[in-house]
Amino acid sequence: MKKTEGGMLIPEGYTVRKIEPAKNYDVVSFARAMNPDFAPRLKKLFDPETEAALEAQRTGIYIGWRCPEFKHDCQRINKVSKWRSVRVPCKQGGCKCKAFAWIPSRPEDVGEFWHQRRRDFDPSTWRAKCRCKHTHEEHDPTGMRRCKSKGCSCGHFDSNFLCAACDQHWERHETFFETEEDRVQNGLPVGEMYIPFAEMPDLRNIALTGDEYDDSKYKALTMGEGSIPRSNRPMGNDAPVNFGGGASKTGFKPVYD
Repeated sequence: MKKTEGGMLIPEGYTVRKIEPAKNYDVVSFARAMNPDFAPRLKKLFDPETEAALEAQRTGIYIGWRCPEFKHDCQRINKVSKWRSVRVPCKQGGCKCKAFAWIPSRPEDVGEFWHQRRRDFDPSTWRAKCRCKHTHEEHDPTGMRRCKSKGCSCGHFDSNFLCAACDQHWERHETFFETEEDRVQNGLPVGEMYIPFAEMPDLRNIALTGDEYDDSKYKALTMGEGSIPRSNRPMGNDAPVNFGGGASKTGFKPVYD
């Protein structure tokens, strides 16, 4: 018998193979194994953000929701998003809102994926809530966003949910309206790198087309007439993921339950 460095005794003539973690973590294969319908679910989940990224390319205005210190957006926001910039005051008659502030409109945005499994769940009725158990629509749109519900003593909107990208509360985030120049100066991704999962081709293709092998839309965006700026940043499993910017190491919103 002989003793290994770890103190384990093994018979003569036998060797012990050292077990080391894989250097490249295959997110797509793992997620597909957990969910047979992984690709369509991922595309549906990221459709709003993909549209927001493409809209930013068309307009030159990037709308992002993130904690101020982050260098990545937790959420790319498009024109169909719900509830900081004085450049976008509310035009609705009688509304006291002075500036647009994004609020999650889907349970998936806050990591509450289990709602999808309920047979009677109606996505159109879901609302983000305060710790006082009243929705954001029951709070003032300005100031500390005091609760308007009769008998409620809540003095400000204190989210009872966390951001699915960084695990921080809603009130830690801000909604930013920026030009491409603004973002370049602040070290934030623009152009090609603003597409969801920009550095991970398989996931990027799924977000754009629903098929990890179909890069036609990506090529049209980056190689066609009036194409968006290309990047020379590393791609693939070894690349840092351009999504989110907080507690999550992968920045990946899981679509499995």
